Amino acid sequence: MSELSSSAPESSRIASCGYPLKVEPIFQERIWGQEDLEFLYPQRPPEPLRVGEVWLTGDHNRVANGPWAGATLAEVAGAGGPALLGKNAASSRQAGWPLFPLLVKFLFTTEKLSVQVHPPDSYARQREGSAGKTEMWHVLRAGPGARLAIGFRKDLSPNWSGDRSAFRVAVESGEIEHLLDWRQVQAGETFFVPAGTVHAIGPDLVICEIQQNSDVTYRLYDYNRPGADGRPRPLHVEKALEVLERRARGGQTHLLELAAEPVPRLLLAACPYFATEKLRLHAACQHETQAQVEVWIGLEGEVNFEAGGIRVPCRKGEAVIIPADLPSFSAHPLSPSVFLRTYPPIAGMDMAAALRTKGFSDEDVDRVCFPEKPAFVERRR
Repeated sequence: MSELSSSAPESSRIASCGYPLKVEPIFQERIWGQEDLEFLYPQRPPEPLRVGEVWLTGDHNRVANGPWAGATLAEVAGAGGPALLGKNAASSRQAGWPLFPLLVKFLFTTEKLSVQVHPPDSYARQREGSAGKTEMWHVLRAGPGARLAIGFRKDLSPNWSGDRSAFRVAVESGEIEHLLDWRQVQAGETFFVPAGTVHAIGPDLVICEIQQNSDVTYRLYDYNRPGADGRPRPLHVEKALEVLERRARGGQTHLLELAAEPVPRLLLAACPYFATEKLRLHAACQHETQAQVEVWIGLEGEVNFEAGGIRVPCRKGEAVIIPADLPSFSAHPLSPSVFLRTYPPIAGMDMAAALRTKGFSDEDVDRVCFPEKPAFVERRR
């Protein structure tokens, strides 16, 4: 068993992926970030000093191993197409959108993130030339009293167009922060945040965020604090008012046990853009990919991913991408390990219906599956 060398010709790179891709993380500085990343990165890079986000699967992340070593995920997806993503994911990609469908991040907070909202696909396509942004959060660590906010404490009035001026006043005064539905959170909890849902994240949290590959964010309120340049960060109130939902959507999910043996698997959340499972690995096991790309994210321990005589190690804080053209692989934990597995659902597949046929109740399925894509409905000003 050996690590894959990077000596394969360019033609074979384009024709296939064929092995687990180790991805180099990108450390992003944020004014609300943390200096101490020991929880996931005992040996972090010296710069940037205050890290708020660690990106694992952005278009600019680079492959660390094999024939694709040094290439960005955008380059692999652009050249490899269905070999990396699978036919369904590759064919459904929109022109001008990010090439890799999922953006996986770790968030490290010492201050509140801005009160913000993300647009749905339809609005983002028209106004930003981008995908929208639906996301989920899995809490890895939460300090005493740590909180986050999803939606409002009370639904906005049905006469939404008439409330806009009052809402602007609430934004300008900072009252918007107190209208949100803040809740205390604990490690192990999962939250679904569809596009159009106003939200915020509090301090003293480490979160794994899985989302559409988009960085379009509309800030409503930023606590009047200065940005890295000493000036207030820009707000996007008018765009936010166009896309935010007045009724509560999303929130905490209730996990479903998909399997107990040989690998315990929990479904954390599923929507048209991604499905995410949590796995506890205690012994070597074999997996099939269903001809669809998968991302495995290390939370605890270390695992060797093996396929075709190739071994790729992955530990906490790291990610391995299993390309669609790799039909099967094995996972060999070096110690008891915990990983997230996330993937775009197969086009046309009704995951909620599939779960019901396996005996899960409607109530259980509805708490973890969110089958509708958020849509933009233009409102009067």
